[in-house]
Amino acid sequence: MGANMASYDAAVLNGKLLVTEGWLWPFFVSPRGQVYDPRANNWESMAVGLREGWTGSSVVIYGHLFVVSELERMKLKVYDADTDSWEPIEGPPLPEQICKPFAVNACDCMIYVVGRNLHVAVGQISRVSHKGTCEKKWSFGVRWNVVDAPDCFSDLTPSSSQVLFA
Repeated sequence: MGANMASYDAAVLNGKLLVTEGWLWPFFVSPRGQVYDPRANNWESMAVGLREGWTGSSVVIYGHLFVVSELERMKLKVYDADTDSWEPIEGPPLPEQICKPFAVNACDCMIYVVGRNLHVAVGQISRVSHKGTCEKKWSFGVRWNVVDAPDCFSDLTPSSSQVLFA
């Protein structure tokens, strides 16, 4: 890697490893980001829009990068590589029960956000095509459900999450 970074978040998208440092207080310097292409065995700089808009924890669903913002009650956003920009997705913001810090994971078209006190928001991501346009571009929506944690977990804070099937 060409830069020493304290890894903030990482994702694999289109066969490449994306690593971002994220925004650090006091915001004097733009965040750094690197992209590793294993086929070429090469690190390259991350696109400006991708790097500057990556403001939280990420998951990849339907081959698209989604970010849950560090700011509470924000909408989920998705990265558009064609325009190097982030777009909020349709649907409500992250439920208010999910407070920082939190951990994020995904499986299939579901996103799981575990917040303080171990409350869990389960978001079902849906693809919505743009009707009446010739573009083959998708937009996305989310529908959230909250799973409240038992009272005995009220003092716990998540550090990571895994999706398990039994």
